[in-house]
This record gives sequence, C-alpha cells and structure tokens, in this order.
Amino acid sequence: MVFMVSAEAAEGDFSLNAALVGYSMDYREYDDNSQILDSEKSDFTQMIGVDLGMTYTLNAAINDYAQLDVSLLLLAGETDYAGAYLESGGGYGSVVSRSNNTVMNFDADYLYGLALSKKLYLLGAAAFGYREWERTLSKDQVEVYSWFYVEPKLGLKYLFQKSSLSGIVGYKYGIDPVMSATGFQDDFQLGGANTFNISLKYSYELDLRSELFFSYVYENQVIDKSNIVYGSDGKGYLEPDSEANNQYLKIGALFKY
Repeated sequence: MVFMVSAEAAEGDFSLNAALVGYSMDYREYDDNSQILDSEKSDFTQMIGVDLGMTYTLNAAINDYAQLDVSLLLLAGETDYAGAYLESGGGYGSVVSRSNNTVMNFDADYLYGLALSKKLYLLGAAAFGYREWERTLSKDQVEVYSWFYVEPKLGLKYLFQKSSLSGIVGYKYGIDPVMSATGFQDDFQLGGANTFNISLKYSYELDLRSELFFSYVYENQVIDKSNIVYGSDGKGYLEPDSEANNQYLKIGALFKY
C-alpha cells in the first residue's frame, strides 16, 4: 500500500512527494532445463517502504506540458524462501525459510504530454535510473543485485469532470548488471536485467491544490544467467536465469503549491 503526498506545479515550479509503498514480490530462479531452483515471495504487507520525489515543470500550455521528475524508492521486509542446499540432492522446496530484503531504486525522467483532445493526452517519457536489491538468505549468504537502466515510456491520460485516469507502459533496459555475493571476491556479470512494466493511476481533484489518487504497478523482470565465478573453495559457480513478477499498490494524496 502507498500513501503519497505530492504536487503538480505551474510552469517553472517545483513539486515534492513522499509515499508509503507496499510491494508484492514473486521471484524465481531456473536451471538450464527451465526447472525451478528457488523462489522468494511476499504479499503487500511483508515489504513496505517510502518513495520520495521532486517534479519541475518546464512547460504548461493549453495543448501540451513537459516536466522533469526524480524519485527515490526504498523498500525493506521479509520474503518466504523455498529452495534447496547446494549439492545436497534435495529438490525445490526441501529448504524453506524467511529472507530479509531491501530494494533501492533511483529514477530520473523527462515526461511530455500532448493533448489529442480536450480530455485526452498522449504521454511519452524517457528515464534513466539505478536499481539495487540486497537479498539476505542467511547471515553468511548475502547477495546484492545492481544495475543502471534506461527506459522509454508511452501512455494515455483521460480527464473527466474532477478526475483523471492514466495508463503508462515502460521497458527498462539494464546496463552493466552485476551480482555480488558473500564469499566471492569477483562479481557475477549478469547476462541481462530487463523489466517490462505497466502502471495505472486514478486521481480525484478535491480542490485546485489537492487530489486523491489510487495507483497500481505491475512489472515483469527477467535476469539472464551470469558468467562463471570461482569461490574460495576453487569451485566454479554461476547465477542462474531468473524471472520476477512484482506488484506495487499506491493510495495517497497530492498537494499543489
């Protein structure tokens, strides 16, 4: 669940936002035969955090508008782990536990809205960001996934009475994705880390300076297997292919000044 306080400004103005975020994770790793190796799952109450941001409006005209946005997302909580010990011979689910996780995502984007009619806007954006996920499987096994990304976005926004409804799709292309792990001097160079996402948002205007909103975000994240890295025991290891289907819920208010 997300509670957000924000502001959409007139031309040349700043806006600030702060949010409480609820995050649902469904992460799975696979071997080369597409058999599941382990998983991490949580509901919206197990991982929560804050989302802080700022918006600067470059242009606000009758037929279009443009703005710069920066945001910082911080999440923490537990997930339900299912997997197996390495080389134990046990199958998926032979080991179950709770994992501690933190997620950090920084995003900066340029958004442009073009009026197709009095009520309908075409939205386009380009973003640059950084994502980091720290996965603590035990006190002796900590993994950190991190990468930069670029993201084109495209969407629509519809206005009716005091409300608006918008939908945006985006694709984050990961740059230099790596995973570091306890006990390994070298990082695992991941083959890729790309994310497709869809966001839906409904806003209701209370007055000229404030709004209520409801938002939902779905993302499909695919991480390709890494190179082989040798541990202190002299054996070679790799990070397998993985896929995550994650969701965010947001409920909040906007404040304009």
